[in-house]
Amino acid sequence: MENDREYGTGYDPEVLEHDLQLMSQLMHGKKKLTVQLAQEIYYKIQSKNIIFQSDKGKAFLEQVLHNMTEAQRKQIEDKILAKKRRKRNAKKLLSINRKIAITVSVTVLLLCIVFLNWNLLLDMRTNYQTKKLREKISVAADLDTALTSDTDRNVPREENKPPSEEETDKQDEPVILDKFMALHDENSDFSGWLSIEGTKINYPVMSREGDNDYYLNKNFTGQEDKNGLLILDYRSNVLERGQNIIIYGHNMRTGVMFGTLKNYKDKDFCMTHQTIRFDSLYEEGTYQVVAAMLSAVAYEDEDVFRYYDAIDISTKERFDEFWQNIESNALYTTDEHLEYGDSCLILSTCDYYTEDGRFVVIAKKTD
Repeated sequence: MENDREYGTGYDPEVLEHDLQLMSQLMHGKKKLTVQLAQEIYYKIQSKNIIFQSDKGKAFLEQVLHNMTEAQRKQIEDKILAKKRRKRNAKKLLSINRKIAITVSVTVLLLCIVFLNWNLLLDMRTNYQTKKLREKISVAADLDTALTSDTDRNVPREENKPPSEEETDKQDEPVILDKFMALHDENSDFSGWLSIEGTKINYPVMSREGDNDYYLNKNFTGQEDKNGLLILDYRSNVLERGQNIIIYGHNMRTGVMFGTLKNYKDKDFCMTHQTIRFDSLYEEGTYQVVAAMLSAVAYEDEDVFRYYDAIDISTKERFDEFWQNIESNALYTTDEHLEYGDSCLILSTCDYYTEDGRFVVIAKKTD
């Protein structure tokens, strides 16, 4: 009963023991409670939110407060509030920085995903547009076949009459193939269609007067497109014998345009895919590969063979020079040898074996 009277009513041994331990820790083993020690203890009590629950502990707190002035208490409380405010601001700043870091990380991840798939999306657009163009050609060809068939059945055959002067003049003008008229009306730069079985090459060929670069980064409708289109060198005359027809295209890693032309570096592939089909705006054409070679764009002062300038081979001298250079630079040649008077199709794309390198396939017209 004496202990109860000493520690007050509601005595709880565990609570008392807890407060006594706190008091001992706060005093650091010192016997006398000085003003400086009281300030240090009060700072710890306020900053750590220490609460005494026993009468002994509460009496200790009163003693601490008694050893301090009101101003000292206020100064300590302001200091603690400032510290807590800094912590809160630091937490807010950390939270904001964390959100910014997450946002940046997500944005970078999305950009990486978009970048990695951008080529795929562009290729899908290129393939879709090319498919629609092929469908237009197919529809026009089917319609032409049907109209020709109806005319043969229903129109009586006229007796042969000499053509008029006006008709003769019209016969001398090149006539656009019926299957290509719709595409040419849609874009007058359309100049034909190139296709090679066993590759992805099955695209329209464009030509713009005086400009071989326009379609390097544009599609059929004139939209910006890094895949570009196949380009017929504007200097090429598709109607003249003894002329080389040069077609350029990007060597895309995804395989579009001339991305699969490099298959012809392998002669075995060439021998099983020797036929190339190029239908110009005015006539259909079949070509057989005669050679493949590596070359490069030359500087002006270099005395080297420039295949891309070998347009006119109508003279025997020019033809011989052209063919000799092809043979001496070729990776390989096939059994389809060139003869004077032949017309050639030259397909050219970038190759990274050297700076400004080019890979070139040469084929001669057989039909």
